[in-house]
Amino acid sequence: MNLRNEIDSADLIFQGIPFDKKQIDSKMIYRFSVGKIWKGEKSDTIEIKTGLGGPDCGMIFELGKAYIVYSKHFETTYCRRNKLVDSTLDDLKLDFKFMPDFSNAFIDNEKRLNSKESEYLNRQFEKTFKDYDFTDKSILFTYSTKAISKSDWIYTNWEYDSPSVELVKLTESEKQQTGYDAILVTWSKFMINDKMKTKILKQIK
Repeated sequence: MNLRNEIDSADLIFQGIPFDKKQIDSKMIYRFSVGKIWKGEKSDTIEIKTGLGGPDCGMIFELGKAYIVYSKHFETTYCRRNKLVDSTLDDLKLDFKFMPDFSNAFIDNEKRLNSKESEYLNRQFEKTFKDYDFTDKSILFTYSTKAISKSDWIYTNWEYDSPSVELVKLTESEKQQTGYDAILVTWSKFMINDKMKTKILKQIK
């Protein structure tokens, strides 16, 4: 399932480390030490039931490793978005969705990114834009070549692991004229050339 549907269908979403397991009939029960809970009742430890693996779609957790776990009625399967924390951006997306630290992110019309907006974009695109730091930058967001607000951009893209993006850095002259450092172009079918860049920038004048 995509992230939006997974959040809707799960009644418990947490980050935890399995430290014990036991088999009861055709089920394996893992006991987790809980680090963070995004959705569900707070608890220090949680027991999650799953199949044994293979045809029953049982999820096999390695003891001692940190996972993000999605479950319903304390059960999960391999078909859910359960993943090692180090192999996913789901923790970032869940923090944005549920944690109060992000309550002021992507809601105003300020050109300059606040600290949480910068943190979000740096993590989301750390592999895509390896040499670019969004901290304290002023970013113009687009859907294709149409300029959109921060809130529209995050609503459209937060659930995607790898949205299609291109970062267009502005010249010093363009920065002075527009107040922006770069354009984050999302879901465009074309590479942005100078003519298309000018077309985007005209929308904000």
